[in-house]
Amino acid sequence: MNHKFRALAVLLLVSSMAKAQDAAAPEAHPFNISSLKTPFAMQGVFEGEYRIYPDRIELKVSKANIRISEHCPYKGRRLLSAVKFGLAVSIGEKRWKMAQAGQETFLEQVMRPGDRYDLGETYFHIPIDNSVDLSKHWLIVQMEDNVLDVPEEKRGKGYAYAHSCRDIFTRIK
Repeated sequence: MNHKFRALAVLLLVSSMAKAQDAAAPEAHPFNISSLKTPFAMQGVFEGEYRIYPDRIELKVSKANIRISEHCPYKGRRLLSAVKFGLAVSIGEKRWKMAQAGQETFLEQVMRPGDRYDLGETYFHIPIDNSVDLSKHWLIVQMEDNVLDVPEEKRGKGYAYAHSCRDIFTRIK
């Protein structure tokens, strides 16, 4: 009987600790990022939710589809090398830069125009500190690719971007 009581006490303790951890987690906010119908050859749609912690933004990406447009001039193969989430900030009229960046996720997928790649559910973290004013930033996804069917001396990294709306962090209620 004593063992049953202890087991019940441990179960209640673990359950209350899990609830306390959930209560301590910041509120989740949805995001939707798309670069479809842009002039980029590599385009993506990313959906999920984010949570803002004191030292990072945690992204739970539930949908991540990357495609190669059929309307780009280069019709050869591309290597989808990596994706990286970060924060963008304005640096002038119609100009921006990536101000904070998370780690790259290496994909190494060979694709042709019309191909799609589904990254699946995954998590990303963007490190931040107290000096970051999120009201002046928005989410950005960097997709790295390399053209393959050209002479070696013409190969190089290329980047395509997709971003959230610029007021994503000011719309938080």
